[in-house]
Amino acid sequence: MFSVPVLIGLATAVSAAVFVSVMVVLRFRADRFQTSPADLPGQLDVPRSRQHDLSELGKRLGISCNVLERFEVGYRISEISKPRGGVRRLEIPNEETKKLQRTILRRLLTGLDIHPFACGFEQGTSIVDAATPHEGRLVVVRMDVRRFFESTTAARVQAYFQGIGWDAASAATLARLTTFHGHLPQGAPTSPKLSNLVNAPLDEALMRLARRHNGGYSRYADDITMSFDIRPGRVVRGLTQVVRRILKSYGYTMHGGSKLKILRRHQRQQILGLVVNQKTALPRKTRRWLRAVRHHASLGKPTSLTAQQLNGWESLLKMVETQREE
Repeated sequence: MFSVPVLIGLATAVSAAVFVSVMVVLRFRADRFQTSPADLPGQLDVPRSRQHDLSELGKRLGISCNVLERFEVGYRISEISKPRGGVRRLEIPNEETKKLQRTILRRLLTGLDIHPFACGFEQGTSIVDAATPHEGRLVVVRMDVRRFFESTTAARVQAYFQGIGWDAASAATLARLTTFHGHLPQGAPTSPKLSNLVNAPLDEALMRLARRHNGGYSRYADDITMSFDIRPGRVVRGLTQVVRRILKSYGYTMHGGSKLKILRRHQRQQILGLVVNQKTALPRKTRRWLRAVRHHASLGKPTSLTAQQLNGWESLLKMVETQREE
């Protein structure tokens, strides 16, 4: 049997080892996860001699260079209440600005690839894609970015356009036409796609962090999810601090408090309304409620949903079941 001093010494050594492992995690620097433009979806390392100029931009958009250079964007501000309190600020472009932005989206942006783990705002992706990488994990960590669009700066948008082959003047024009007051406006048709394109390096950095610890990663707009098979709470909390630092290096701030969720297997691990403790699914309570509504509707009884709303829920249920089996 070990003596008391030996046992105390062993306990101290174990505690020190855990502490050291946590400190190693905390010392991860954001620049360890940086990537070159050529490594990222939709980005090219284009020689200056082959960059596209304003005349090429006008040709692709079907608009003269003079019109593009003189075009003045216009917005109106609208504020709407959030379901859980607070106010969401929308910057909505006027009709002329919106028309031009839709042309930019259709002719320049739609065909560009985003990072494979960015699941929001993109045709062919859904909340199911954001949830399935985290099925059956010991711990799921849900994080939220504060003022996501407002924190995506015009400078980063301009740098992105230059990174895919536009010269400085064209990139500056495109940034001016798609940003407002120095950031992506929440309400412009180009902002969702641009937010994904610009943040390919961020997604790559966070994915590499997750994979370094054999974990999963996904991002749906400003909702970031990671999952791990790690038991020590200190290590998991340390990893969230690394995420916070990586986000800060890209100009973002991570919400704390109630918006940071660390969910263990014995809890309901819910991501964007879907439960991932085992297979991705709607919560059991929601499925039972939907079954009851469907039964009442089949009997011609009053229900809490309109026929259109019920069809929407049925479509969601079918989508979850179908994508889960693919």
